[in-house]
This record gives sequence, structure tokens and C-alpha cells, in this order.
Amino acid sequence: MQYLLGIDIGSHSIKLIEIGEENGVHTLMAAGSMPTPVKSISSVTSDIEAIAYIIKQLVKETGAKSDQVNIALPEAQVFTRIIEVPQLSSRELNSAIQWEAEQYIPLPLDQVNLDFTVLQDAKATGTGKMQVLLVAAPKALIERYMTIVELSELTPIAAETDIIACSRAIYASVSNLKNYMIISIGAQTTDMCIMRGGILVFTRSISAGGEALTRALSQSLDFNFAQAEEYKKTYGLNKDVLEGKLVLSMEPIMVSIINEIKRSIAFFGERHPTERIDAIVINGGGSKLPGIVGHIAQAVNIETQIANPWVGIKKEARFAVLDTEGPTFSVAVGLSLRR
Repeated sequence: MQYLLGIDIGSHSIKLIEIGEENGVHTLMAAGSMPTPVKSISSVTSDIEAIAYIIKQLVKETGAKSDQVNIALPEAQVFTRIIEVPQLSSRELNSAIQWEAEQYIPLPLDQVNLDFTVLQDAKATGTGKMQVLLVAAPKALIERYMTIVELSELTPIAAETDIIACSRAIYASVSNLKNYMIISIGAQTTDMCIMRGGILVFTRSISAGGEALTRALSQSLDFNFAQAEEYKKTYGLNKDVLEGKLVLSMEPIMVSIINEIKRSIAFFGERHPTERIDAIVINGGGSKLPGIVGHIAQAVNIETQIANPWVGIKKEARFAVLDTEGPTFSVAVGLSLRR
């Protein structure tokens, strides 16, 4: 059996998943989560050694066997664009992509690691142009993550963005849908993407997430941050609590998230006027917010569900506690499924 680790370094917690693969069958071998050190991974002054120490503890305490790991890069710090170019050969595309990248990447190309994947050729798009996924990660960001992996005494295999890993993790649970949108509500950002026929056609990240909701509660109701967080987790978007003041306090943040969702759906509709988004899949820690599913479904009038990355993965009874934690572990699961 081939084992591979997926490690998701979030701003609130570090998640580890190990999945074994044999003859096409995937089995969950190890899983665990620990709080991220107070200094955020997104900070220039990140406590890299503390993060590496926690990863080593996770590997030890979960009993993970592999020392090979795929890691996730934060969506908000990586430049992801889906571009259209004329039908080109592989050699021509390699040359052309550098010129194309200069138009879309707001950093000098010598400061980023650039990669691209052909999503659809001109025949598939029917427009005479290829669709190419362009990804550029700042070299400083990659170096920081590689240092963490090295200090963790692990071997890096690949790095990709959170949303790409997540889309892989939940594919088995939505394979009956043609078009769907993934909304990953994290602590500091909300990332979203649209999948069409299993192909990524849109990505977006905004700086509004769980922490912004908690701050809004804290400021509006004069709670300290810990109190606000507890009320948010317990009551969420329940209009019957405190005469609806909780929902009212969080409304500005939710409106910004909802509006971005609507803009993304409208963009898809402009590109594909005869098609629609079949469902929205909510992922990340923010998916635990009570009432979030109904709130989004009502706002955009699209069926909404919680991400489930465990479909198609064998799990022993000892992992039953993770059944409801799928949205939190989706990124790590997707990383561990990458072969």
C-alpha cells in the first residue's frame, strides 16, 4: 500500500490526513488536528519552528507512517487565473505562457514560481481557444513552507492551493452534478470556485471569514472576542436569539460574502448562458456556523449542502468521530488523495 500525507496549515489549526492507496482503493490511515501557534503562517514573522514542532507532534501522535507530504498554499496569497489562448502546441504554449503571465500576475515573474495546466483544448471549448489554469506562487511563500516541511523532517512532494485540494476531496460526493460551486469559509478568508463538468472554471478569494464575523459580534454587542466566538458557534444565524441582534450584527459580513457568491454565479451565467449552478457546497470551519446552509440557499436560491470528503474512502470505526468534521479536513484529504 502507498501512503501519503496531506497537511493543511490553517490560521487556526493544522490538520493532518494520511491516506493509503492500493489497487485504486483509498483507506484513511491517520488523522489529527492541533491549534496553529498564535503567530499566523501568513505573517512575515511566522514562528516557523513552532509550526514544524506541531507537525512533528501530529505525525507522532496520529501514528502516520509516511514521511512524504503534499501541502496547501493559502488561496489569498497565490495568484490563480483561468486564461484563454489560441490553440498551441506544448512547445508554443511554454513560450507563450510567460508573456501571458506578465499580463495577469501583479508581481515580477522572477519573484514567483509559475505553473500552468491545460484545462480544455480548443475543440473542447468550442471557441477556438484553449483554457489554461495559470498559478503563480511567490517564491518567498514557497520557501517558508518548504522550510517548515524540512524542519518537520518530512519530504515535500507537491504544493497546491486550498481550493484545488478541496475540489479533489469532495469530487466523489458531487460527481452526479455537472456544475457546482465550492465555498470555503475559513478564519480569515472565504475562497470560492466553480467546477463545470469536473473542470475548474473560476476561482476567487475575499478577505472575510469567521474572524470577521466574530469581530462584528464583539463590536456590535460589546462582547469580548471569546464571548463573541462562543455565541457565534452556539447560535450562529439564529434570528430567535437576542431578538435577532446576532444575525443583525453579522449581516454586513454575510452580505459581502453573499454578494461575492452572486457575482461569481453571474460571471458563470455570462460565460455559459444555457447552464446553471446545480448546487453550492460549503467547506471550511465556517460551514459549522448554525444556519449557514439555509441562509446561503435562501439568498441565492440554489441547493446548498455541507462538504463531505469521506465518500469513497474506507474508514475504521475509530475514525467515526471525523464523520461530522469533513468540511474541516477537506483540504488535507484532497492533498493526501493527490498521486
